[in-house]
Amino acid sequence: MIKHPFLKTSFLIFLVYFFLAGNGFADEKYDADSYGPETTIVWDQPAMTTFDHKTHTMDAGLECADCHDDLFVMETGAAVESNNFTMQAMAEGQFCGSCHDGDTAFATNTNCKACHAVSEEPLIWNEPTKVTFSHTSHTEDSGLDCENCHSEIFAMKKGAATANKNFTMVAFKDGQYCGSCHNGGDAFDSATQCESCHFPPEEKIIFTKPVKSVIFDHSIHVEKAKLSCESCHKQVFSMTVGTVENQELVISDNPAEKREYLINLHKKYCGTCHDSSQAFGYLTRCTVCHIGVKGLEEQTGQDTQKDAHKKSSH
Repeated sequence: MIKHPFLKTSFLIFLVYFFLAGNGFADEKYDADSYGPETTIVWDQPAMTTFDHKTHTMDAGLECADCHDDLFVMETGAAVESNNFTMQAMAEGQFCGSCHDGDTAFATNTNCKACHAVSEEPLIWNEPTKVTFSHTSHTEDSGLDCENCHSEIFAMKKGAATANKNFTMVAFKDGQYCGSCHNGGDAFDSATQCESCHFPPEEKIIFTKPVKSVIFDHSIHVEKAKLSCESCHKQVFSMTVGTVENQELVISDNPAEKREYLINLHKKYCGTCHDSSQAFGYLTRCTVCHIGVKGLEEQTGQDTQKDAHKKSSH
């Protein structure tokens, strides 16, 4: 043990100098002429991808000539400009796929995160309805790999799911797409926790059928009353536009018959909660939802009376 203060200080200075000098020597060991550019290459097209020369040359022992110019032309952007720099081409042995074949090196359809960055920005679909998806919550939080979903469940192509025209909740229930995991066993059932992926409509809904000028606001029920989507969209309202409007309208001159029809209609839908117990009764505070012609004009900005006259034979 070094006990003399002067010797101890000198020794510490020597260690610091040796450490800094050692790092300098380590940096000098990398020869770009022998090992290629030290800076990581980043492609933005056709997808965000990174490539490190050092991993392949200095670490794996490859020579520049092993890839250039037979596999990759020694020109910036040449691979992307070929319009064939795709996963399919690599699976056929081109570009990276000449080595990454599952034998010489890991296959191109495995270990995706070695080259591809997981998008931190959520995906948002607008068709068939507005839905969001987070890659990071599935990869980082749940520990899934890219190949758990791609390409068996979701093709690695933007817009492929919606282009199939069966990217629906019914398909999920049958075990397709998100439903392959969100089955109530591996992950929460796709028919529950709707707000995890779906956005409640921000605009108020105005029904004109089967009863005119009825308004509904999702935010009052979801944000204020703290109801979940499945509170209504499981047993009461099917998740299909026009469910209520397509109900058969009973036209009768008999007041008792009309009243019975309206009571049954309320009980079937809104009345399941608006029963004076869970929420105000459907036979009270009618103007909260039934806004009438004046309310309809205020909400839509249209003069419904003038429109009615235009459509009449007067």
